[in-house]
Amino acid sequence: MVANHADAARADIMAMLDSRVEACRARDIDRLMSLYSPDIVYFDIIPPHQFIGADAVRRNFLRWFAEYQGDIGVETHDLSVAVSGDVAFAHMLHPDSGTRRSGRDVVVWVRSTVCVQRIDDQWLITHEHISFPINPEEWSAVVDAAP
Repeated sequence: MVANHADAARADIMAMLDSRVEACRARDIDRLMSLYSPDIVYFDIIPPHQFIGADAVRRNFLRWFAEYQGDIGVETHDLSVAVSGDVAFAHMLHPDSGTRRSGRDVVVWVRSTVCVQRIDDQWLITHEHISFPINPEEWSAVVDAAP
């Protein structure tokens, strides 16, 4: 019975993460933010690197949306979800692609870890961490290498 609950929770979380990707592609900020808890703590690759609360995270997503001229391509690769009761975490890779405001076409691979909690029967993201791997010889981000 416990396995069935964990499997159902895992399926719900995977559907929520799919909705997150779809909302990013559509630049649907309200749909996207409905997936985050009001007290979300979000670590990003851009300064100030830590965004606390839904308002700060909303502004950060709007900044990210504005970096692209047209569509934003987002995919999920190598998704892993672990569930225990009312908490879970997932990690995945995302290639984000599109034409930047500069006119440059880019594909940027980011690593994402997402922590979720079931609150009032809804899975909400309570923490997210986005990062790049680094080149240890130069201490520079590696943004364009597919895993």
